[in-house]
Amino acid sequence: MIGRGRLILGVLVALVLTGAGPESATAQCAMCRRALSSPEGQQLVAAFRSGILFLLAAPIASFVTVAFLAVRRQRRRRTTSA
Repeated sequence: MIGRGRLILGVLVALVLTGAGPESATAQCAMCRRALSSPEGQQLVAAFRSGILFLLAAPIASFVTVAFLAVRRQRRRRTTSA
């Protein structure tokens, strides 16, 4: 069984590696880049990012809820069987 400290460390490492990707990972075609570098494009990018975060809220909440319930059930089983 993975210890709590190792699990937290693994999650932190995964988050750092995800955020540390090269700038070329967000590359796009020259026309899109030029259109999105304008002031109107910057507003569009900000709205798009907010929309992505909003749409991610439901799956993340569902996953956290199921994981919480699973951990709680496992701990209850462990305490009743011991």
